[in-house]
Formats: sequence, structure tokens, C-alpha cells
Amino acid sequence: MGAALLAGGFVLAACSAQGISPDTAELRNMWRSNLVPKSSPALMVSAFDRFCAQGPRDDTTLRAAGYVPLPNRAPGARAYVIDDRRPAVAVSDRMCVVQAESRTGQTARFQNYVTATYPGARPIDPAPLGKSIEQAWSLPTNPPSLIATERTVSLGWYRYALIFFRPGAT
Repeated sequence: MGAALLAGGFVLAACSAQGISPDTAELRNMWRSNLVPKSSPALMVSAFDRFCAQGPRDDTTLRAAGYVPLPNRAPGARAYVIDDRRPAVAVSDRMCVVQAESRTGQTARFQNYVTATYPGARPIDPAPLGKSIEQAWSLPTNPPSLIATERTVSLGWYRYALIFFRPGAT
């Protein structure tokens, strides 16, 4: 009798999930605190290096890493989240952003990453880039690229973002 009830439960669950995409199901079951989690400095820099600085910024790469896209809200940009402590990632043709809640050590870890990874990076005035931009560097690439950090407030919590911007990209 117990097996019959269990089987019946599975059938009812399968019927009720029809019409829901896998992405929607995964997003609905995700812990809300993991949409923009408290990522460690190491996880933030690692995600930035992998998805923004080094590797391809495409759907296949992010999905293979376990990320799921959020529903499109802005044309040309796509945000991806994962249900663990890795940071959120947003990509477009010209920009890549890694974002998490602010934690101790993130600023120093990213400064050290920029210095070690881009020895030719030149600090620039962040003010013209926006009021939330804390630090910015110009990279001697062709075309020139920018790396910046941004700190914003959302519902009383501070968020920290690492940004890679390629102005000449299409």
C-alpha cells in the first residue's frame, strides 16, 4: 500500500510540473539569498577570471558551470545565478559583471588580482564612470578595456561588483 501511495505521489507531482521549463523549476526552488550571495573573495575573483577576463561569456559555458539564466529583463544583457555561494554573473557583448554581497577581503583580493594579472593596468579616476564605481583601471588591450569595481546598496545590504568592459566590442 505504501509503494502505491508513493507512486501515486510521483504521478501527481509529474502532472503538476508540466508546462514549467527546467530553468523556471530550478529558479523557483533556489534559495533567495543565493541570487546575490555572500561569496568569498576567492570565489568572486575566480568567477571574474573564468567568465569575464579569460573564457567565453556565453550561455553554454555558464550552464556547464551550473548557472541558470534569469528571465530577460534588459535587451542585450543576460544574468545568471546558481544555488550556492558563487556570485551572480551578467554578460553582454561589451560587458561582464560578477556580483555578490560585500564581504571582508573582497576589495584587497581584487586589487591584488588586477596587479598580478594585468601588470600594464593603469588606475584611472572612477568618478566619470558613475557614482557607485569605487576603483577603475584602463587595460592596454586592443581595443582598450576597462576593469572597475562597484559598490551599491540593495535593501540595506551592500553589494560588490567586478566589471570588465570592452567599449570597442560588438
